[in-house]
Amino acid sequence: MSEFERHLAFARADALELRRLLKRTDEIPSNELSAHLAALRVQHAMIGRDLDRVQKAAAAEKAVPA
Repeated sequence: MSEFERHLAFARADALELRRLLKRTDEIPSNELSAHLAALRVQHAMIGRDLDRVQKAAAAEKAVPA
């Protein structure tokens, strides 16, 4: 598995987790909503970090002569 594929797999997993959290938002009691929103923000940040790594790995693969 290349570095690009590895980071892409992490990004996909984090995106699926964000989707799961978003689907549950309507079920969250109002007294737990702030914690749930914080979890959404953390998950969103993790996806941003993953995509930065995917971009760097793609650039590194492109720079390596075949």
